[in-house]
Amino acid sequence: MFGRISGWFQQRRFDVDAAIIGFILALGLFPLRFFASQIYIQTIPIVLGLGCGLYLLAIRNDRESIDFFPSFSRPVAQVLPSIVFTTTALMVGVALYSGERTLLFHVLAGMAGTLILLQILFTDDDDFLPALLLVQVLVLAFVVRLMAVYTTPSYIGIDIWTHMTQLAQGVLDQHSLAAMQGNKHIAAPLYHLLVAASAMLYDVSLRNALYLSVGLAMPMIILFVYAAAKLLVPTRWAIFAAMLYSIGDYVIEWGIHLIPTSHGLLFFAAIVYALMRIMQLQYSGRDFGLLVFLSVAIILTHQVSTFIMLVVLFSGLAAQFVLRLGLFHTKTARKPNIFENVEPVNLAGLLAFDIGLITFMWSFTPYNGDSFLETVLLYLSETMQDSFGFMNLANPGDSAEGIALPPPTLADMLATYTETVGFLILFGLCTVGCLYVLRRNRISHSTFTLLFATVVMTGFTLGLPLFGIRNFIPQRWFAFLYLPMAILAALGVGYLVHNLNRNIVVATLLVVALIYPGIMMVSGHGTLDNPVFEQEQTRLTYTEQEMVAVSSIRTMTGSPDSSNILPQQVLRTDHPYQTVFIRTGAYPAAAFNVSTNGGPTNHPLTVYRSYQTTGAPNYMLVNESANASVPVTRPISKQSVCRPSQSVLYTNGDVVMCANRTI
Repeated sequence: MFGRISGWFQQRRFDVDAAIIGFILALGLFPLRFFASQIYIQTIPIVLGLGCGLYLLAIRNDRESIDFFPSFSRPVAQVLPSIVFTTTALMVGVALYSGERTLLFHVLAGMAGTLILLQILFTDDDDFLPALLLVQVLVLAFVVRLMAVYTTPSYIGIDIWTHMTQLAQGVLDQHSLAAMQGNKHIAAPLYHLLVAASAMLYDVSLRNALYLSVGLAMPMIILFVYAAAKLLVPTRWAIFAAMLYSIGDYVIEWGIHLIPTSHGLLFFAAIVYALMRIMQLQYSGRDFGLLVFLSVAIILTHQVSTFIMLVVLFSGLAAQFVLRLGLFHTKTARKPNIFENVEPVNLAGLLAFDIGLITFMWSFTPYNGDSFLETVLLYLSETMQDSFGFMNLANPGDSAEGIALPPPTLADMLATYTETVGFLILFGLCTVGCLYVLRRNRISHSTFTLLFATVVMTGFTLGLPLFGIRNFIPQRWFAFLYLPMAILAALGVGYLVHNLNRNIVVATLLVVALIYPGIMMVSGHGTLDNPVFEQEQTRLTYTEQEMVAVSSIRTMTGSPDSSNILPQQVLRTDHPYQTVFIRTGAYPAAAFNVSTNGGPTNHPLTVYRSYQTTGAPNYMLVNESANASVPVTRPISKQSVCRPSQSVLYTNGDVVMCANRTI
């Protein structure tokens, strides 16, 4: 019986079957757009269907050749690198002159990215210079990230204030991890140790030490992606994968919001390369030892990154198990120079070691008064009991009971699509790559590991939130997910170029080259320092006046602890500005509430900054009679925060602290 089933499986075209199933699934999921406004629910079925459709068109030819594929003439191919370097130099000039990454900066960055992709896709083999192209990719990545941190007077992001002003500063001051006692990062201190050690070694401030260590290392992550892809595809498509990954919006985010997630992402990319290496080559004990070392390093760096690493290792183990079933064996010989016929690597021992070490470490890691492991499992159990359910989406833009919010404006919709279109393009190309690796003469342990990892990681990132499970912090997964997606996309595009109708493939590649870089550069995730849509996307940096205000209020008040003040003495300002007061220990703070009737805030102690009127502050819109509230992002007037009936305790022209005459 098993033999007949096995024989039937060996006769199937799994790539074709999967493409047909994917196309049908896309049609089945399409009606969900009429029941939910979530952007991915509305767009993923369309992109999935297009990806499967392109692959089904390509397999009709299956000729593995290029008939007159268009390419640049030699003079054009020789001048394009100079234009790219000139454009990146202009980006530096614009950022330094403006003191920030402006819209012009992002437009120039998108143009440079487009020119690099066009070179990768349409340069003739005789004029193709891999080293020069890789240098262009690296230069663009460095300029985009370093100009963000150089022109910003404060840190970029929210969590970084805790990691730098409390944890890393404590380690630097005490020259000991005792400063992190009681914090969950005590068991994952490598990031804080690295930054503190860099400050002592370079004799610079903690902020400069961060940029000279983690900041400089983050753009180099591209080399791991290139090296991993180079083991699977020709050099052209390896550079293509590196380029797709380098300008990913979430990848840029963790290159400027430099927290343990960034450090964990760096180790994760190295782990993926090490995995691809031992799966594709005849590895030695030294290669496997490097993989073990990197897995321990990521465990000591970041908990979420560690869990994502486990997902990849489990995917490798699942791929090993599936391949050993023999269902994908073929009687036809492999084509030369495609994949080495290497036996699947046994990852069970490594996985058991990592799980044991993680269980041990997380069992004594403090978190909310208990161990990290127990707390996480408790939260997950509570979520399964209270929130689990299909289409149980968390959408802050939805109206709450008794609070009717206006429909999204055109600017709101444009901001939303700029944050998703880049991912959708990458998802579509990755879909083609996933189908391609299901071809029998392309199956290997490495490609199956990437396939399984992408599917499982997408499930954690986009699937589980559909059921109300957001405990795994899906926002942090995208930059990790982009890595296998970029490599699989390179595999898919390489196949389309050789098999799809020339007119269709050229049009597809032009769309990718013209849209993907620009849309990724203006995405809100990669422009935390100065969003393009100023009143729709919140800026997560602060001006010099805003930082001076925090320091001055700390000095004025003596930096009291929250347990030593009354609830009405808590400072109220917008989010995320309130987080700076809390995380730097300046003063207990919270986001202010605004009534739905259009009245001002009613808090005794408030702080207004001009950004609340000109930008996209976050606060709570409250309906007292219905006992309902909903977070909103919209400008608010100064009179609604600092009321005329209040007294001004502090002002520096940009920030005003107000208080009731009697608190």
